[in-house]
Amino acid sequence: MTIALHRWGTDRTGAPVILLHGWTMSGDIWAPLAQALPAPCLAPDLPGHGASTAYPATVEGGVAQLGDLIAANGLRDATLVGWSLGALIGWHYLDRGGPGIARMVSVDMSPCPLPAPGWNFPMRNQSAGKAARAAARFEQDWPRAARAIAQTMFARPQGCTAMSAGRAEARIRARDPATMARFWTSLTRTDLRDAITRLPVPLLALHGAKSRVYAPATGDWLACTAPDGRNRTLADCGHAPVLETPGATAGIIAEFIRA
Repeated sequence: MTIALHRWGTDRTGAPVILLHGWTMSGDIWAPLAQALPAPCLAPDLPGHGASTAYPATVEGGVAQLGDLIAANGLRDATLVGWSLGALIGWHYLDRGGPGIARMVSVDMSPCPLPAPGWNFPMRNQSAGKAARAAARFEQDWPRAARAIAQTMFARPQGCTAMSAGRAEARIRARDPATMARFWTSLTRTDLRDAITRLPVPLLALHGAKSRVYAPATGDWLACTAPDGRNRTLADCGHAPVLETPGATAGIIAEFIRA
């Protein structure tokens, strides 16, 4: 099995930061944020994304990859930052015991992406039926899907300085549609609400005030439900604070690590 790994700040001291990207992206998208952090950073290409091989393109596959990455590199006291899909993988890993992780930051994600009885924080305008139909459409017309996905990432239609909507669309189009459909089905069927109640490490939930994917109030739920939780809302951000305001987001993460 191969884990494609991107690194920044190898000359920096301190405990490492592990960065897990969102669905359809790859580890290199963290460069603007990682360059602004004071700690050494590493970001894998998640299964089915980028150059990593052999791990299943599912949330479970991502958890297995994360465990192998931490063990192979002897990582301890690490800060885990998961954006969107990356947050689901991080929460799941911590619910399995989470060796090597001392604290976690989730970025614009819900622990239960689909609607459920009594659940107020699913993905916007989503249902189990819509999610299943979307998976089928991905395999039928991936270019059209890629454009729609890119347009929901940012607060502004054109994207941001670090990545325009056009560049995001090109990245997404480069993914294999069948693999992305399989991962989409896995992530939308995940429900980690109970896992949040027993997180073994402090959690910081970051959300974009203008996110088109998850309601910012999801962060309030996470902060109140986690045993040691807190949250911040980023005013001018959509679903991708890691790209829209990488410097400010890195500052918040650095402050959390120091605390």
